[in-house]
Amino acid sequence: MGVGVGALLFLLLSQGRPALAEALMDGGLLAGVSRALSLGTGAIPFSLAELVVLGFLVRQGAGLAGEWRRRGRGQGRDRFARLLTRGSLRLGQDLGVLMALFVVLWGLQYPRPGLEVRLGLSPLEEVSVEEVESLARMAVSHTNHFYEVVHGSLDGGEPTPAAPRGELLTELEAGWERVASRYGLPERARLRHGSPKPLLATALVRPFGVAGMYFPFTGEALLLRDLPGVLLPKEMAHEMAHQRGFASEADANALAFLVARETADPRINYAGYVFLQGQLVGELALRDPDRAQAVREELAPGVVRDLQDRARYWAVARGWTRWVGLSLNDLMLRAHGVPEGGASYQRSTRIFLALARAEGEEALLPRSNP
Repeated sequence: MGVGVGALLFLLLSQGRPALAEALMDGGLLAGVSRALSLGTGAIPFSLAELVVLGFLVRQGAGLAGEWRRRGRGQGRDRFARLLTRGSLRLGQDLGVLMALFVVLWGLQYPRPGLEVRLGLSPLEEVSVEEVESLARMAVSHTNHFYEVVHGSLDGGEPTPAAPRGELLTELEAGWERVASRYGLPERARLRHGSPKPLLATALVRPFGVAGMYFPFTGEALLLRDLPGVLLPKEMAHEMAHQRGFASEADANALAFLVARETADPRINYAGYVFLQGQLVGELALRDPDRAQAVREELAPGVVRDLQDRARYWAVARGWTRWVGLSLNDLMLRAHGVPEGGASYQRSTRIFLALARAEGEEALLPRSNP
């Protein structure tokens, strides 16, 4: 427990000291350990993360059951107090070890410089409605274009199917190399890591509104098994960003688009631009709902069908499970020095706007303009 508390205090002290976190996590021993762990577990075809979670729960449950039997001669409150004390100590012991490992393998990623700093982007000043509308229309146009490339028409008649993950992974790895070279990202960003894996417990996780996660204790990027084709490539790239040391959800979102944009696979391009147009049209809706609706009406019928299919997929994530998922994620992000909490996912829109401001619309255009 002392080790865990010490690790937590070190993490708190590192917040606001990006240079320290960068020195520890960029290309040094800790970064090498995380990547080696990812490559090692990546050779195993199933998710080890779920076994770790199950093992933790079994250990705690078995410990409580054993204490209950050993204290069986106790009476009433005495028996319960002993059980509670021993169980709390065992839980504290395990959590202390896990906290120390978490800080070493992942927690120190949060204080590192964000993507905006790495790309040399100036703090974004006020952006006009016209500027956001122009970018949103551009994103919608490219979304329609790549849908047509994938399906051969603007209405394929059914939702876009999910492509084989192996094919997507090959192209995404190449996209990561291009993005790392173009933007001067840390060396780890261009290196191969363990392949993203499907979650066996998809049916249990999906109601919480979680598409994927990075499990630092095993270095695994995990995704729901049955993600729709319109979601899968972008979510793969997002979790691959976490594997490469980008802790911020906004940074992972922005990098997922940039990687998707750099690939030669139109299925990945399409998923990336579906995400981009959603971010930009959403930003426009906050400023001028009527203009946003006009831009949405420019979406091709097939794209609209895919968005409706995506909405149906997430229809199960409602009520208390959705609330729990959002609340826990928000709490975790705030505990690691992300003041916006869950709202930080949307900050990727600011990165896109700042990129377009700095480099022009070309920063968000595909490698070969349609």
